[in-house]
Parts: sequence; structure tokens; C-alpha cells
Amino acid sequence: MSDPETLKHQESFETYDRPAGGWGSVKAVASALMEEHVTGRGAHVVMHQNKPDGYACVSCSWAKPAHPHVVEACENGIKATAWEITRKRTPPEFFQQHTVSELMSWSDHALEAQGRLTAPLRWDPQTDQYVEVSWDDAFADIGSRLRALDPKSVVFYMSGRASLETAYLYQLLARMYGCNNLPDSSNMCHESTSVALPKTIGVGVGTVTLDDFDHTDCIFFFGQNVGTNPAHAALAAGRAQA
Repeated sequence: MSDPETLKHQESFETYDRPAGGWGSVKAVASALMEEHVTGRGAHVVMHQNKPDGYACVSCSWAKPAHPHVVEACENGIKATAWEITRKRTPPEFFQQHTVSELMSWSDHALEAQGRLTAPLRWDPQTDQYVEVSWDDAFADIGSRLRALDPKSVVFYMSGRASLETAYLYQLLARMYGCNNLPDSSNMCHESTSVALPKTIGVGVGTVTLDDFDHTDCIFFFGQNVGTNPAHAALAAGRAQA
């Protein structure tokens, strides 16, 4: 396991003036797979990512083309997959060594680096630690709390990184419970724009298409992922220069 101080010393920020794709991207992908200890397995999984007989990327809505390339995913999508299938594990013993208050001071990067949970846990307010419980106890506790609530007062939140199959089963559970409050990260991101954009430009979505890039001399690229998705900006700039 990696403690936050070790990870802090490993962090670095460098100026990058090379292409957003190509061999540099391949190197970054290989490094991500090695860091999660899934080099061989990860390469096999990536080959089936966004393929007609494969599975959808957990990072975005990449289409499944009828005639796919060998790899149908971007660098960030493969990194997200590597984090999902990581061999790193966080057993209950880890939480015997760290209180919740301490873990709240860790960075997201340090917490992610610990790996996947291996057992259900419950917070103990007396010790301020997560303690292991059985699956039967976990389900019984969740069930008793849901039965005590009005279904209309409950919100079932779903991460945008969840697979389509997981999201489908989750919404079935919510609807059987009697609730259709099913926001996900996409709702949180886009509901504000769906209200604000009609008031400003008359429509609730962006009006730019890919063909527009062929007819422009200047591109302003805004968004929360600009720093982590340079390939999108490079694609836009490349189309404009062409």
C-alpha cells in the first residue's frame, strides 16, 4: 500500500510540448496498466473495450463502431479501465490503522491508490474507524433503513463511471422499491446547463458540430477537463488547421 507522504513525493508537474497522442500516449497507458499491476490482463481487456462484442468504456460514451480499430478508446478511457480492474486491494485491516478523520486529510489520489475494498464496512462513531461486517448484516441494515423511509423521499445516486449493466440493475432495484429519483453524475453536470442555456441561446445543448471545425479560424476551448483531456483540444486544432 502507498501512504500519502510517499505519493506526495512521487507527484510531479512538467511542461509537455509534444503531441497529445502517438507514442507518448501509448507510454502513458502502459505506465497506468503497470501501476495497477494489470499489464497483461489490462491489454486483453482494452482490446475488447468499445467493441460490438465487448463492453462500453466506463469513462465516456464512446460509440461501438461496426468496423472497429484494434483499440477503440482514448488514453483517459484506458486509464479509467485500469483503475477499475486494478489488482490493488484495501482489506479491513487497513482501516484498523487509520481513522476516518485521518483519511479525510488524504488526497483523492492517495485514497484511490489504496485499491478496491474487499469487504462491506460500517463506520463506528466510537472509534472513528470503519469496521468489517458480513454481507448479510450489511444488506439487512440497508433494508431496514429503506423500509423506514417514504420511497419518494429517497434518492438513488449512480456514478457515471458505472457500467451499463450495473446501472440497469440499480435502477430496477430503485423502481421495485417505489422510487424513480435516479440522478447520476451526468444529471449533476448537465441539469444546470439545460436550464441556463435556453435562457441565453435558446437551446439546452451546445450548437457546435464537428463539421464546424472545418470552417473556423479560431477555437476557444473551455471546460473542466481541458487540463486532463488535451487530445480533444488537439483534435479540434488539427481539424481547424487542416
